Amino acid sequence: MSVKVIAIGNILMKDDAIAIEVVKDIEEELLEKGIEIIYGETDFEYCISMTREEDYIFILDAAHFGKKPGEVTFLPLNKFSSTKVGYTQHSCSFLDLLKLFYPHIQGEICAIEIAEVEFEFGLSPLLQEKLKDISEKILSKIESVIEVNK
Repeated sequence: MSVKVIAIGNILMKDDAIAIEVVKDIEEELLEKGIEIIYGETDFEYCISMTREEDYIFILDAAHFGKKPGEVTFLPLNKFSSTKVGYTQHSCSFLDLLKLFYPHIQGEICAIEIAEVEFEFGLSPLLQEKLKDISEKILSKIESVIEVNK
């Protein structure tokens, strides 16, 4: 089993880049543990090309669940189901492709609540201030899941 961390987000859209920034923050620790890092950003086809059904994956992405900015929601990948309706190839997401190509893949979704999304480089001041705490929480989750699945 290969463990991979996949960071999703658009670095041009302020807090939508939170997953990218978190993975950059914990990159050294992940690599020391032999965890492969995939900076998928907005390229879901690249993400799926780097994934195999036998992998255990952690998908980090921005979320808008109406919670406090910076709050992290952990969801087992096998419990996720998409409720959106799409009619074109542009309606497809990485999670949709995972369910299609690798229906039995194991992993976790780490959804990070955002504060602001607009055309701008860099995180909002609120998420920038919380970056270390968010990173530590996600790294701790990854370490605990890996320990259990050894």
